[in-house]
Amino acid sequence: MTVGGTPVSDISSMGESIATLVLGNSLFEAADFLKQQTGVPDYRFDGLMGLDAVDNFIAALAEISGKPVPEKIERQRAQLQDAMVDSHFMLGFARIAIAADPDLLYGFSRLVTEMGCEVVAAVAPARANILQRCLQLRSASAIWKTWRSRPQRNGAQLVISNSHAVETARRLGVPLLRAGFPQYDLIGGYQRLWVGYRGTRQALFDLANLFVEHGHQEPEPYVSIYTQRTGEHRATSAAGGH
Repeated sequence: MTVGGTPVSDISSMGESIATLVLGNSLFEAADFLKQQTGVPDYRFDGLMGLDAVDNFIAALAEISGKPVPEKIERQRAQLQDAMVDSHFMLGFARIAIAADPDLLYGFSRLVTEMGCEVVAAVAPARANILQRCLQLRSASAIWKTWRSRPQRNGAQLVISNSHAVETARRLGVPLLRAGFPQYDLIGGYQRLWVGYRGTRQALFDLANLFVEHGHQEPEPYVSIYTQRTGEHRATSAAGGH
């Protein structure tokens, strides 16, 4: 059992805040009610995964506080940019299947799409407004319907989901990045940081390392027939010409 949390006394004084930060599209309806009751302005974020999403959040904090972004945070942003450069070689054009709660599904869909991946199958356990945004992220060939057969049919190379997807990943013969709840077969998995510059960077590292570990096949470079070769390559080309 977790301990702590927000006491009722803090909730009752939310109307005295200078601003409300709303994290996750699933909380927007509750934010509407809170704003109607208190009149406190709010800042809403669909998620905090990815460079643009975190940039918007940090900009809001700077605006509310009236202070510049700390150098420590600027450094974390630069580290994320480096991670994006390092990992895009493994993630570009990768085909990914995702099963998660709506907010998490959107966060990962947006993140991997921004890195050049294709979401070939996705499923959420409940209806939510944010799922329409997920549909806008898909490529023309991506399918967002039945989970059971779509990942295999569309050639998924990696699955992102909780521990319930272990059997699906095994059947497909692809790696599984455990995310969401429950994670009963990964000790400490629930403590993994996914959001912010640091969390996004680690997510990219985890995804890239899974592809490296499982032998992600990159497209072979095109070699023109007019390319000048030496040694064995030239001899092979000459033999093929005869």
